[in-house]
Amino acid sequence: MQLPLESRQVWTDVTAAIHAKEFSKATKLKQAIEARQRKAAAARKERDEEWEPKYFVMEDNGGRAVLSQEGQEMLESLGAGE
Repeated sequence: MQLPLESRQVWTDVTAAIHAKEFSKATKLKQAIEARQRKAAAARKERDEEWEPKYFVMEDNGGRAVLSQEGQEMLESLGAGE
């Protein structure tokens, strides 16, 4: 039920390689993910865009992340917010 860029989707192949004890493959997959993330961050910086998390916001009191309204709605839709 995750979107393409959510954690389980992004790291699925790395996790599978680790479980299969294919550590060299897992490392290469991890490095490719990190390279894509760096490239995306550089593109955002070039466009002067700031990345904003979808499901969390930072609190002003110490920088603690809390659920955004969208994050709370997602949990409630899954029955996890009850």
